[in-house]
Amino acid sequence: MTERLSKDTRIDRQARGTVIEIRGASQNNLKNLNLDIEPGTMTVITGPSGSGKSSLAFDTLYAEGQRRYVETFSPYARQFLERCDRPKVERIDGVPPAIAINQNNTVRTSRSTVGTMTELNDYLKLVFARDAHLFCGDCGTPVKEMSASDMFAELQEWAAAWGDPRISVCFTLIVPAELDLELARAGLSAQGFTHIVKEETAPAPKTARRKKKTARGETRITVACDRFRLSRCSRERGVESFEKALAQTRTGAVTVVAVDDEGTSHERWFAAGLTCPKCLRSYAEPTPARFSFNSAVGACETCRGFGRVIGLDMGLVIPDETLTLAGGAVKPWQGSGASAQCQKDMMRFAKRDHIRTNVAWKDLTAAERDWVINGEPDWNGNWEKNWYGIKAFFAFLESKAYKMHVRVMLSRFRSYNLCPSCKGARLKPEGLFWRLGSKEAADTALGLDNPNPNSKGRYQRFVPNGMGALCAQHINELPGLTLPDLMQLPIVRLKGFFETLAATARDEASALVIEEILTRLNYLIDVGVGYLTLGRQSRTLSGGEVQRVNLTTALGTNLVDTLFVLDEPSVGLHPRDMDRVNAVMKKLKDAGNTLVVVEHDPQVMLAADRIIDMGPGSGAAGGSIVYDGPVSKVRSAHTLTGLYLSGAMSVDSPTGHVRPEQFHRWLTLKGASEHNLKHVDLRIPLGAMTAVTGVSGSGKSTLVGDVLVAALERKFGRPATPGAFDAIEGWQTLSDVVYVDQSPIGKSSRSNPAVYVGAFTRIRELFAATDEARERGYTAGTFSFNSGTGRCPTCQGAGFERVEMQFLSDVFLECPDCGGRRYRPETLEVTINFAGRGEKSIADVLEMTVAEALAYFKGDAAITSKLSPLADVGLGYVLLGQSVSTLSGGEAQRLKLAEILSERNPRRAGAGKLYVFDEPTTGLHFDDVEKLLRALRRLVSRGNTVLVVEHNLDVIAASDWIVDLGPEGGDEGGEIVAEGTPEMIEKIPASYTGRALAAYRDVIGPKGGDMAGVFAGHASVSASKKKAKSRSLQSIWRNARDGDMGIFGAHEHNLKNINVVIPKKELTVVTGVSGSGKSTLAFGIIFSEGQRRYLESLNAYARSIAQPEARADVEQVTGIAPTVAIEQRTSRGGRKSTVSTLTEIQHFLRLLYVKLGLQHCPTCGAPVTSRTKEAIVADIMTSCKGQTVTIAAPLVVSRKGIYTDLAQWAANTMGIDHLRVDGEWADTHKFPKLARYKEHTIELPLATLTISSRDEAALVDAVDKALFHGHGVMTLLTGAFALTDDPSPVAPQSRILSTKRACPHCMTSFPDPDPRLFSFNSKIGWCPTCFGTGRIIEGFDAEQTGEEAVWRDAASTVCPDCGGARLNPVARAVTFAGRSICETTALSVDECLKAMRAVKLTGRSAAIGGDALKEIISRLEFLQKVGLGYLALERDAPSLSGGEAQRIRLASQLGSSLQGVCYVLDEPTIGLHPRDNARLIDTLFSLKDKGNTVVVVEHDEEMIRRADHIVDIGPGAGSRGGELIAEGTLAEIEAAPKSITGRMLVDPIKHTGLPRRPVEEDTPRLTLTGVTLHNLKRLTAEFPLGRLIVLTGVSGSGKSTLARDVLLTELKRILDERLLENADSRGIAGLYTESVRGAENVLRVLEVDQSPIGKTPRSCPATYVGFFNHIRDLYAATNEAQARGYGATRFSFNTPEGRCPMCEGQGEVTVEMSFLPDVKVLCEACRGMRFDEETLAVKWQGKSIGDVLNLPVDDALEVFSATPRIAKPLALLQDVGLGYLRLGQPSSTLSGGEAQRIKLVTELAKAGSPVHRARQGSTFYILDEPTVGLHMADVEKLIAVLHRLVDAGNTVLVVEHNLDVMAEADWLIDLGPEGGPEGGRVMFAGTPAEAAHMDTPTGRAMKEFLAHHAGHEDVCAK
Repeated sequence: MTERLSKDTRIDRQARGTVIEIRGASQNNLKNLNLDIEPGTMTVITGPSGSGKSSLAFDTLYAEGQRRYVETFSPYARQFLERCDRPKVERIDGVPPAIAINQNNTVRTSRSTVGTMTELNDYLKLVFARDAHLFCGDCGTPVKEMSASDMFAELQEWAAAWGDPRISVCFTLIVPAELDLELARAGLSAQGFTHIVKEETAPAPKTARRKKKTARGETRITVACDRFRLSRCSRERGVESFEKALAQTRTGAVTVVAVDDEGTSHERWFAAGLTCPKCLRSYAEPTPARFSFNSAVGACETCRGFGRVIGLDMGLVIPDETLTLAGGAVKPWQGSGASAQCQKDMMRFAKRDHIRTNVAWKDLTAAERDWVINGEPDWNGNWEKNWYGIKAFFAFLESKAYKMHVRVMLSRFRSYNLCPSCKGARLKPEGLFWRLGSKEAADTALGLDNPNPNSKGRYQRFVPNGMGALCAQHINELPGLTLPDLMQLPIVRLKGFFETLAATARDEASALVIEEILTRLNYLIDVGVGYLTLGRQSRTLSGGEVQRVNLTTALGTNLVDTLFVLDEPSVGLHPRDMDRVNAVMKKLKDAGNTLVVVEHDPQVMLAADRIIDMGPGSGAAGGSIVYDGPVSKVRSAHTLTGLYLSGAMSVDSPTGHVRPEQFHRWLTLKGASEHNLKHVDLRIPLGAMTAVTGVSGSGKSTLVGDVLVAALERKFGRPATPGAFDAIEGWQTLSDVVYVDQSPIGKSSRSNPAVYVGAFTRIRELFAATDEARERGYTAGTFSFNSGTGRCPTCQGAGFERVEMQFLSDVFLECPDCGGRRYRPETLEVTINFAGRGEKSIADVLEMTVAEALAYFKGDAAITSKLSPLADVGLGYVLLGQSVSTLSGGEAQRLKLAEILSERNPRRAGAGKLYVFDEPTTGLHFDDVEKLLRALRRLVSRGNTVLVVEHNLDVIAASDWIVDLGPEGGDEGGEIVAEGTPEMIEKIPASYTGRALAAYRDVIGPKGGDMAGVFAGHASVSASKKKAKSRSLQSIWRNARDGDMGIFGAHEHNLKNINVVIPKKELTVVTGVSGSGKSTLAFGIIFSEGQRRYLESLNAYARSIAQPEARADVEQVTGIAPTVAIEQRTSRGGRKSTVSTLTEIQHFLRLLYVKLGLQHCPTCGAPVTSRTKEAIVADIMTSCKGQTVTIAAPLVVSRKGIYTDLAQWAANTMGIDHLRVDGEWADTHKFPKLARYKEHTIELPLATLTISSRDEAALVDAVDKALFHGHGVMTLLTGAFALTDDPSPVAPQSRILSTKRACPHCMTSFPDPDPRLFSFNSKIGWCPTCFGTGRIIEGFDAEQTGEEAVWRDAASTVCPDCGGARLNPVARAVTFAGRSICETTALSVDECLKAMRAVKLTGRSAAIGGDALKEIISRLEFLQKVGLGYLALERDAPSLSGGEAQRIRLASQLGSSLQGVCYVLDEPTIGLHPRDNARLIDTLFSLKDKGNTVVVVEHDEEMIRRADHIVDIGPGAGSRGGELIAEGTLAEIEAAPKSITGRMLVDPIKHTGLPRRPVEEDTPRLTLTGVTLHNLKRLTAEFPLGRLIVLTGVSGSGKSTLARDVLLTELKRILDERLLENADSRGIAGLYTESVRGAENVLRVLEVDQSPIGKTPRSCPATYVGFFNHIRDLYAATNEAQARGYGATRFSFNTPEGRCPMCEGQGEVTVEMSFLPDVKVLCEACRGMRFDEETLAVKWQGKSIGDVLNLPVDDALEVFSATPRIAKPLALLQDVGLGYLRLGQPSSTLSGGEAQRIKLVTELAKAGSPVHRARQGSTFYILDEPTVGLHMADVEKLIAVLHRLVDAGNTVLVVEHNLDVMAEADWLIDLGPEGGPEGGRVMFAGTPAEAAHMDTPTGRAMKEFLAHHAGHEDVCAK
């Protein structure tokens, strides 16, 4: 019982999760807040505008959760993912990954639609691929895939009409022209086909007939495969006849001839695959990608899936159709130059061709218009003699589009038009012929059952291009809807369609997909956007719509353990819809997520678990928590929120209302019918305040914004295009219309409230009018911080300095010169003393609050009239000089209103303005709304009219007149359901607004009700829906808990519809034999789904860069958290990768050095200082006297781009003819096309002059200009580098001269440091001798051409110039904390951590470098924590051991300290010694204990035994795997009879520890003495030859260094250079050894490494191992191949003879996708089979050559079992655990371990040959961890293969940690005792049994292992 209780307690704790602790939050105005947030709750943060709500919710909580999760992405992806800044907070613990759902519409791509945002398009792809029906695009005939059995059944039905006819089942043989017909007939006869029905020979091509008179074309022979009477034919015979005919035909069609009793023949085709039986048009398989416009498979090839193409817009070319050709109808030809010449040409040719030029364009005939547009029919390109037309003119311009002015002109007359190919459907034609559902359901969804043909709710079926006339004519008779049909329907219509579809779902999988679609559609309806269509582009949505769509997307992702931060989800929602939104948020919370909502709406507040009220005021007066507690007690709190909710304070009083009897004038809009408006008549009382409201989607914005405002704009003479309406009356009494929307008021930090409302101009005039200002000649412009001479020259009047921090947030520091006061000291000396209220400078005034300024300037009406409105709208606390970018949304909205109130525009008597506000309460608290209403009343009191589009009930109740639209949204809306005063509206039952107003009075008051149930008839659709039947987690695994991760119906790759449970917050191991599908489950489904769902919350640009995986082929994944992958990387890394770059410490060090480093002169060592312009001029005068030099300014320094705009600026603005580009002069008028992705340096020449005292003035002027354009840096070009035809006879030189950085001794100038100066991957920073490698490597150049593997393994020496430091002298001369960056990275992790902790930054330095320093220390601490404190940061990646590299990856990924995520790891034990393995497992369990779920793909026995949960996939590999064999605890796996893993755990491989081939005294040995490379300490190692040797040791002990870097290198050198001839008893001196002895017994050395076996898809296992040649010989020997004259080369995909010409034998083609990554898709010509049709027609044992390449090794072994030359290597592949690989699997898809084992098989196949043994002798093989990716059962096979290799007379050295391999060794070498500096010694050499008695990490592990795996002798007992 005690155990049971403790387990339940643990489960409950895990379910709740860790509390999110926030300590010391001081972001923006927050006052050092401390608070905890319970996971799984909904918290509302409210308070007045500017009180700090968003600072707490978004800038602190969300920012930290998002930042930590994004840290887990790759460095490349992170730079595009808008990683949030580190917030100002002492600490945040327990934060999960965070997703923000706010109102920012960041989507700018046309690819993003409502369907893609909500993932509904993904599900529609699935349902179309599964359930849609194909109708032929030519004839409309249903097309379905038919088997031979289906064909015979249909034949019986068809032929029965003619009684009992004679049937001939025929196939067609196509005989090529070059093949002898008689030979073909003989071949048919030999196969038993003697009855030829007909022969049809095509005429020969003309070229063939010229060569040979008897030449013919191809011949089609129709051959009877079987003949029978229908009544006498059994079903078996009929089916067999069709199968035989299909096997023989190449067309895919079978011809059936039925002859009735009267002798009449009837013919019909039967087609295999998706081929129309009527017209034989073939179609591709309906894969999901076929229905995706974001996939190259499905996207329209013309528009690439955008639905639109950019092209010539004739409406822009001829905008006014009332003009004549002579009068300028063709707009681009009106002007001067070439355009005017075109006008003259048109007039000249028009006169010749009798085209009327004095008639309006609209009255010209169609032929005349065609002449103008397309030119004369026989135009031949002669511009002088023929009329070319408008299109030819623009085609000519397109050819000159490389010129900027031409591109500008083209842009004026081009626009996006509907794609002519897909008509906006975005898909290829084939995807448009598939239809879903029945005709009845389709007609209902389209509204075709509505008898009114003019109804708004009727939609027409989409008719695609490419559809035959017959099919198009009967399109309305076809059943179902196409995908474009569904895209145009409102969501509410789609819901009804899919509800009908759900009732007829064909199977459970389809039902699940349709259920998911319905769920998401219901969510969208719940949040009030049911009127949207799935095809609506995301960028056209409003902020509120984006937020609500994102909310449903978040719910649809089914993510758990995630923090969702929402920004006012009530925005844009009618109160009727708020209950639904609350239900959606509750569902999100109940799924296991945490919600933090910034909100002011009472309906949302009252639905929360907790309320945090911020205040007490705004700005500096806010930032504190004034209430934190349950909703039930908030009304009793003495806070603004509590007072308003309790009714103690109210938003508006009846005073000031305009009553209906006071309405004397009306503005009337008649017959509005835009979008869903149903001929609406809108009446607005003038001189009053009107609220237009209604449920979401009812047509409010359309009526007010698109129709009314646009119509008035046009009436007042401004360009506008109003929506459809009949008339507008009463507008004459208005003076203007002003539309105030929610757009931002400005982003510049220079804009402030004083400037915005116009008060600052008068303030500056006051200062300019002072006596002192007049004496100094100061004007009002002097006191401007935006221009003039009075502002601070350092910060240009900004008051701060911006420090760019690259991948960290930019830092804004107080200007060091003006102290943040914006002005020069001289300007601030001028003060005013207004009315004796004290001396104030201009900076003092800007630091006043609005209230203080009103008091100070009291009496100056010009200032107070502008500032008073700010106080009136509640902004009295705002500083006059406060940047508007720092204002909250509510403050910005009120500032906009204050600017309106401050206007004093003269107007006609009695004529006011109409002010239209679009949801002005966005972001406003009750108290802010009260201030807003006072301001609106003030506008009305001035004689204006206010029209508000609003849902806020306080505003609606305070309005004089209400117009309520509805009754529903979308097609069901568009009507005025009620209008009148608030009291009148409350009494109208049909008005949802009236019901809400009545209920709202009960909410506001001390008793406190709520509005739940007021709209009971319109509750949440998803909530009211019956719970759908779905499989429970417990049905998969009985111990599953609710909230665990469930994977249902996984079909990805080879998975066979499996269902799996992954327990939440446990460590799960996914295991199984190699190739069984483990990684597919863990990474292809779990990781990709978790990350994809999180990435869907990001903007489209970020998603396109991060490239989330396509949706996995799985029916459903539930309970999944955001995922982090730590994948296996077997590459050792390149020469440029170091510990500091792998962990990104180098990036942060670069920032510290570039921003805070002290630069020294590399020559003199003196610190650099600033230098005056006069000193530079003197230097040039002295050093270049008499020389002709060019003074230039560097404009671009090592930046990528094409820079044509820069060249145009230089030519047109500066009048300069040349720029110096990458050291060469280029003409600015004929600027070369630069490589976009290559770094360029561009310099602007300002003057070329000969240095002499006479030209000093010109030199001073040129230097001044150069320093201005170069920002303090200029270039001096001498000799041949100067821009002159007569250069001075001196050495060409390019000198940098700087006013900022110069050596005080040698006067050398330096450019401003760039972060790339400290990067050895950039030519700016690397040492020019070694290119950043620190070593001289043969074949390594500046462009890094060649092969990485060659550079990595090539012999090298330390660079003589940089001494291995990698950087150039300038970079090495910059110090920080007393060290150069090279000296810092030379430290070990421990030493560097100590040094960084000792750095104390203060003031300005702390602001700049504090975050970078924290990042460095954090990463160093985690490296130390995983036991890598000994590593030097400069250590290069190739020298790292496998275990060290693995732990570095773990350190970089696990340092994010997240909770609630799912970590997915791929064999993390690779490269780890058993001792280090135990440490790793402990690390993973500590990760789990923090509240995370850990999923590990692993074969390691210890990991499996310690796991909480095990998932075993099998039983075999490839197509024989993919099944769930067992899951559960260790005991459950061991008890599973089908589990190979369980069997190996119960009955493991037996080992004696004794060698199969004992090492005797006389056994030949290879001996290395005095080995000293890296950490090896003059060790001596013996390698007995002809034995299986295992080299092991703890991670980092030097194994790979000894095996690869020393032994392999020395043997290669000795054998290649034939050094054995000079050997003596002392051996041969080595590069890294004192001597090498015994090498004479080795004739060859070979490393079987994990590098790829090829780089292209053409390289595959069959070609690499070599047996594909024998397979080709088999095919070439077939009768058919010989008859066709095919040799073996015909069956090679590497030669053009027989391969597919489209994909060139690769089986796939690359398709470029605009704004998406290029993708590889299956070649449509050969369907991935690599060969052309003729080659594939040749069969061997019923299989084509393409079929063979697609066979797995296991299946191929059965096929070729009788062919030893092929069967033997196949058996070897099977033996090493690669039976699942396909013979033709591209090498690029193979892992490093798979590539290594393929190489091993290749060698083993050779080793078995006696001829090979005689030729090669003894080979010394070196293998590095060959057990990578191998299951325990496959390790047993590998061991047998290694023994066979040794038995063949070879020596095998294996670097390995796997205890099974170690126990099988003949000789075991153990290095240690520790890693790094503490390693490098031989601890033991001998047999495994002897090792078990050693007190070393290896010995202890071996002892325990042999005890559990004892063989026939108890070794340990010995």
